[in-house]
Amino acid sequence: MEEEEVKIVEEGRAPKIKAKIDERLRKLMEERRKKPRFIRQQLWQFKKLDDKWRRPRGRHSKQRRHYKYRPPLPRIGYGAPKEVRGLHPSGFRERMVYNVKDLEGIDAEREAIRIGGTVGRKKREEIIAKADEMGIRVLNRVL
Repeated sequence: MEEEEVKIVEEGRAPKIKAKIDERLRKLMEERRKKPRFIRQQLWQFKKLDDKWRRPRGRHSKQRRHYKYRPPLPRIGYGAPKEVRGLHPSGFRERMVYNVKDLEGIDAEREAIRIGGTVGRKKREEIIAKADEMGIRVLNRVL
């Protein structure tokens, strides 16, 4: 037990920073998850079909005509509440960062950063070091 705690400290990783969100937003985020799984028409019948959503377009399609025994289709009523739309599941609003200068003006309590995919290893390390110093959460930390 003690050895595991020592390894965590030696690794140098600080615990993940939590978002400061009130109870009302937390409940809305829970509500956002109460969506059914939208599956492709006849997915269960054919092995070759991918588990990706495709709109049913057939003339006699039972799913398109919303028969009760068929899976539901995505509709406006399933949308997330406006206040939590676009939030990361951790509760932070995401901001894209490509260099150290982009870290200026970020609210560490409400926003987290995602480092761009085109950023190299050297600059990525600099951004992560600066973000740790400022207390900003990095969502796609690899190193």
